[in-house]
Amino acid sequence: MNSIPEAAIALIKEFEVFRANAYPDPITHWQLNTIGYGTTIYPDGTHVKQNDTITEARACECLSDHVAKNCTTSLAKIPNWVKMNSNQQSALYSFAYNLGSGFYKGANFTSITSVCDSPERWNDSDWIEAQFGKYTNHELKGLVLRRKAEATLFCKPV
Repeated sequence: MNSIPEAAIALIKEFEVFRANAYPDPITHWQLNTIGYGTTIYPDGTHVKQNDTITEARACECLSDHVAKNCTTSLAKIPNWVKMNSNQQSALYSFAYNLGSGFYKGANFTSITSVCDSPERWNDSDWIEAQFGKYTNHELKGLVLRRKAEATLFCKPV
């Protein structure tokens, strides 16, 4: 199994932003406690609690563990995964971390699945950006910027 590209972790960190204290999810509020770089469940399986605190080093460990355990196996099942360069894979790691690693072929993910299944269009940056852009809540500007950054990284040569 390939290692997780550094660009994937960097992009996730850029948009998740480190927080030492537990905070409410922007959509579900305190129904989903979050800490560090978007961690909701620690590597040992316990859920983040409302008053938890974390160091940045531990948050990095939690992020890497989550990506390795929950994203890598699912993403590697994408038929064109091995054809993708590390920037394309990194963009999809960020997408998977944010929206769930089981997105490929999911009913609500036909556009991003089309990106994965269309290597002949991987150089069409306008089309790629439009497909990533379909997975935003326009009220959350950070999410709009994240999808744009993912699309830009996907189209960036290595």
